Amino acid sequence: MNDINSKLGHAAGSPSLLAVRLKGPRRPIKRKGLYVRFVTRMSGELSEAVAAAARRDGQTAGAYVRRMLLDHLGMHSPQDARSGRPVRKPDEDRAAIASAIRALGSLSAALSVRDEATAQDRLHEARSLLIPLVVRRPPE
Repeated sequence: MNDINSKLGHAAGSPSLLAVRLKGPRRPIKRKGLYVRFVTRMSGELSEAVAAAARRDGQTAGAYVRRMLLDHLGMHSPQDARSGRPVRKPDEDRAAIASAIRALGSLSAALSVRDEATAQDRLHEARSLLIPLVVRRPPE
């Protein structure tokens, strides 16, 4: 112990840094969530393609890659399959979703009074707003 103390610059008889760290039982680390960070290098082109695909799926790039790896390896892991932090939807998408919800509300009201023409119009309106969001095309 004195040899370690002298190398570390401690006085003889004082506990060494090594000895202090080893005293007592270590508590196991309880980790929640995804605690292993895997970093890889890729080209800017690949990075942009991954980010774009993830945005199309409404995920973060990390969640997208985790799901691709799970699929490729044939694994099932609910912890790894979760999407992580949500990706913020563009204001135009949120406005279209709100309009579609209003159209569906009008559709429901029209159906309750058996106004089939208005119900069909509202259904068409809701579909024309929602389908482009799903397939990522501009509204017709």
